[in-house]
Amino acid sequence: MKSISARQTGIIVFLTILANKILVLPSVMYEKSKADSIFALIAIFSFELLVLTIFLQVKKAHPDQNLKEILKQKVGVVVAKIVIFAFLIFFLFKTMLTYSVLYIYLKDLVYQDEFGFLALVCLFPVVNHAVVCGLRAMGRTFELFYYIVLVGVLFCLGIAFFTDISMPNFFVASPTEILNSGFTHIFAFGDYLALFLFIDKIKLRKGEGKKIFFFAFVGIFLVLSIFVVFYSKYQVTAFMHNNALADLLIFSVQFNAIGRLDIIAMLTIMTLGLFQLEIFQAAFCESFVQVFEKLSIKYAVAVFDILFFVIYLVIIKKYEIMLSFATDYLIYFAILTNVILPILIYALAHKHKKELSNEKSD
Repeated sequence: MKSISARQTGIIVFLTILANKILVLPSVMYEKSKADSIFALIAIFSFELLVLTIFLQVKKAHPDQNLKEILKQKVGVVVAKIVIFAFLIFFLFKTMLTYSVLYIYLKDLVYQDEFGFLALVCLFPVVNHAVVCGLRAMGRTFELFYYIVLVGVLFCLGIAFFTDISMPNFFVASPTEILNSGFTHIFAFGDYLALFLFIDKIKLRKGEGKKIFFFAFVGIFLVLSIFVVFYSKYQVTAFMHNNALADLLIFSVQFNAIGRLDIIAMLTIMTLGLFQLEIFQAAFCESFVQVFEKLSIKYAVAVFDILFFVIYLVIIKKYEIMLSFATDYLIYFAILTNVILPILIYALAHKHKKELSNEKSD
């Protein structure tokens, strides 16, 4: 079986941590809890590190099995497929949210006109091809572009310090407002749950879990840095700026004789968006083939494209509707997928010492 290394797995974690958090999220969280949104962010990331630990424990206990095989041993094939189908729905809408955020950024700052159908026609053949080629090919591509993406994000953060910034005002929101801010936008998190679906395709040697945590901490550090610098730059008007990483370069796009610098943010965001769409669609397709065993990955890609076009272009249509749907309804589904299911998977997959001793005695 073609597998990916611990480094490639860590880069996938890094890319998914940045998904849906470096453009619109700082702005919409600011509306509810001002700069104290950072505390909600820290709390959610702390729990996500626990989820990453759960994944590594499950991987250690079942190094060669996929998620369906792990769950089937404990709860049967029907319940196992229901759990995986929940992930399928989660990553379908996660892809829609990611595409929607990327599209509105390109529409507002690049094209300044509606080009939704053209964007899908140009983007999805590339994403489909990556998914069909497999996780190993995707992992090598991510590994190749990792430093380019990292430098792009750090460049945007660095340039922001050449503009007027000052320390944001903390402790202005109540604990209730902070909790509400985190809860309302919980669907923007849980992105590296995809690892549970790729679990049998990940090759980990003893002690290599540290590599994955390293990339996770790098991603978390960058997201927190973007939030802090963004709130330092826009202490009052943060809610008006919906493209945080790109908006860090406002008032500094003309830098001496170099020319416009916002092209760096645009290329970084487009690269990140493309890779994140590939990861989320691959997670959907992996869920699909585990639920519908007799169908191949190509059928999964075709089903995904049809569902995406029908649901997004016919039903959702607009970015505002997608964002409202994510913050009003999908938050309850995210509690299931982001919180309950990882704990349930760990409880079902983990073999207690008493159980292991009974097996040895037999």
